[in-house]
Amino acid sequence: GRNEPDPLEKPNRPDTTFLWFLSPLKAIRYLVCNRYKWLIIKVVLALLLLIMLGLFLYSMPGYLVKKLLGA
Repeated sequence: GRNEPDPLEKPNRPDTTFLWFLSPLKAIRYLVCNRYKWLIIKVVLALLLLIMLGLFLYSMPGYLVKKLLGA
């Protein structure tokens, strides 16, 4: 008779091949953080600066009137 066929070796596949597919939020975070990390930091800092400036301009007239009237 004939011999049994020789089995092939199991392929060396990494465990994380389809991990991005199973957890899309982590994949999006990885892509966004690596590419646009500094842009996001700059935009957040600019927004914080604009908010602080807006609060200053909003509250300045009231405090100025209080200071002038001595209240």
